[in-house]
Amino acid sequence: MAGLCAAAGIFGTEYFLSSQSSASQSSQQGGQSATPVGVAQPERRELETAVSAVGTIMPLRDVELTPAAAGRVTEVAAGSGAQLQEGELVLQLDDRAQQAAVSSAEATFDEASQNLARVEELAEANTAAERQLEQARATFARAEGELMSARAALEDRRITAPFSGTLGLMDVDEGAYLSTSSVVARLSDLSVVQVDISLPERYFERVAPGQMIEATVPAYPDSVFEGEVVVRDSTVQPGSRSFDVRAEITNTDRRLVGGMFAETRLVFDTYEGLALPDDAIISEGSSTYVFTVADSTATRTDISLGGSVGSLTEVTDGIEENDQVVVAGWGNLRDGASVTISEDVPEEALE
Repeated sequence: MAGLCAAAGIFGTEYFLSSQSSASQSSQQGGQSATPVGVAQPERRELETAVSAVGTIMPLRDVELTPAAAGRVTEVAAGSGAQLQEGELVLQLDDRAQQAAVSSAEATFDEASQNLARVEELAEANTAAERQLEQARATFARAEGELMSARAALEDRRITAPFSGTLGLMDVDEGAYLSTSSVVARLSDLSVVQVDISLPERYFERVAPGQMIEATVPAYPDSVFEGEVVVRDSTVQPGSRSFDVRAEITNTDRRLVGGMFAETRLVFDTYEGLALPDDAIISEGSSTYVFTVADSTATRTDISLGGSVGSLTEVTDGIEENDQVVVAGWGNLRDGASVTISEDVPEEALE
């Protein structure tokens, strides 16, 4: 009897230990079956419909200054990089001969003018023939033309700014001889700059003057320059199936200059939509989906995407504003998996 009891005691102890071990294993297995995940809700953001393109910055006006007449330089009035007003002197050529010609033409003009006045008085008094009056008028007209020609030749010895702008490199010295093909310097109006871009044919109907455009340039990577479309080309190029768009950007501080490479965004319209952190979006082949969480269960949910806003991407279909979407820990998830929501996911995930 004692042996039977001892055997029973041993059997009971082993059964108890076995039961405890099984319970412990079951508990551990149960804890591992729920995957910890971080979740976030879609955010309602202001979104844009836009297209990106590259272009080149150009001054609003840009000319090469060349003399209208050949001659020797007597004065360099402006240096490289000078800010000039319209009509301001840039360079003066030797004009002594032209000044003399103007003086002579003015004397001839005055003489012809006085003679015409006398003949007209005589004609009114009927003491001068009509032929005399016609000759006096012709002489006056010739004198007036010669004076205008002399003054124009004198003015051609001056190079002035045709508009307000910034002077480029000026490599001309006093005493140099210039021909009519000599380039003195380049003058650029940088108060406003232009950028030309080329867009695919499918955007033709959506582009119109007045639309906002944003531009960035490598020289100022942290700055965004805003402008607007001023003209859309009237035709689509048959070779490239694209069309040109010109925009203007106000450039009061003259930071943008001609020749700069620009990356642009042309904004068609703005609207409100739902957006998710990029970390939540999974792409496999042609499928794009997320995992949503409800009642501690993960569900694979196919979605459709729109544009991007920083680290967020618009979702146009598949989720609702109050859905819980997995943003961390989805690497081992499958449809219908049990999950627990982790509190360790930082709020910055939605920024």
